[in-house]
Amino acid sequence: MKLSEFTVARAACAYFFLGPGLAYGMLTSRLPALKIQTGADEMQIGLILLCLGLAALVTLLSGSWLIARWGSRTMLRLGSAALLPALPLCGLAATPFHLGLACGLFGLSVGLTDISMNAQGIQLERRHRSPCMSLLHASYSLGCVLASLTGALFAALEISPFIHFSCILALYACLRPLAVPRILRDVAEERTARERSSRIPPFFIMACGLLAMCTYAAEGSAAEWGSLLLFTAKGAGEHTSALVLGVFAASTALFRLIGDWLRNRVGDFRLAFGGSLLAALAMGVVLASPWPGLCLAGYACMGAGLSIIIPILFSRAGTYPGVTPGEASAVISVLAYSGLLFFPPTLGWIAHRAGLANALLAVFALCWVLCAGTLLLRTGKRRPS
Repeated sequence: MKLSEFTVARAACAYFFLGPGLAYGMLTSRLPALKIQTGADEMQIGLILLCLGLAALVTLLSGSWLIARWGSRTMLRLGSAALLPALPLCGLAATPFHLGLACGLFGLSVGLTDISMNAQGIQLERRHRSPCMSLLHASYSLGCVLASLTGALFAALEISPFIHFSCILALYACLRPLAVPRILRDVAEERTARERSSRIPPFFIMACGLLAMCTYAAEGSAAEWGSLLLFTAKGAGEHTSALVLGVFAASTALFRLIGDWLRNRVGDFRLAFGGSLLAALAMGVVLASPWPGLCLAGYACMGAGLSIIIPILFSRAGTYPGVTPGEASAVISVLAYSGLLFFPPTLGWIAHRAGLANALLAVFALCWVLCAGTLLLRTGKRRPS
């Protein structure tokens, strides 16, 4: 049976969403091994993650200009190609300084790939008039799951991060010749005066952005510190610790796949409030439990609770009266990624002084702030359909 043009283009775009999740997941799942390999302490790991975040922020902030100048097609090809050697370089690092440099290059490539692939996803929806962003983001989560599973396997076999990264990315690269020719060509669009304006966004849009910041900060803490928490504070082995991102991302991907159905049945406020409440309780279990298995279950519940909040925030902000989808998306993206990029490294500085378990109390508090903030969704206005 011949596949439709939309199905083929969506599969190709999903390939590029899979890549950053796979690469980022492998890096975070092998942080315990990289910590030992480079001799880095918690504060140095925090600084290394900050290098990654700052580098990604550079391309995130300049991405719109780069895409306007050369197109998302070219930028996606460049960013995804740079990602392939950047991660193995992290696996070769022998000192914290070298790991910081490699993570800087990794951050640049991930940031460029991220903003370009999302631009491609938006074009795909517009061109074919069919929603697909939820599936594309589920592909990213699937990449994290696969990365965690391979991380656990290679850690159990005591294989170095460099060999691990190189083998998996080599397999991933085999499909690249099939996906690259199917990247959509950019369609020039005129910018309206409203889109060029620098007016202050409405309170509701800014509040949605701050809630997205809290959500991404909590997700980032699970990805970047969860494995180290189990390894250093819960007595888990490296192969068990590497599963944190996998269980978190698996539950995130599953609930994102059914997220639209849940929104229609439950409603935005109830779903966001219940999800943030589940995430807060799950994080409490992770911090209180001495058993690694129960901690993994807690991270799975945390991923399920947080999974649908970001799509709800983007959707509600994008339909707010008097605000274009582009304006809403820009505000929420910058604030959300700020939380993802800078909160986890900050935890490293706190952990250096107070211990990692105590530092993660900040994530527990953040989930409760998010839970209270979802009350905003009871009053946010929708644009009439």
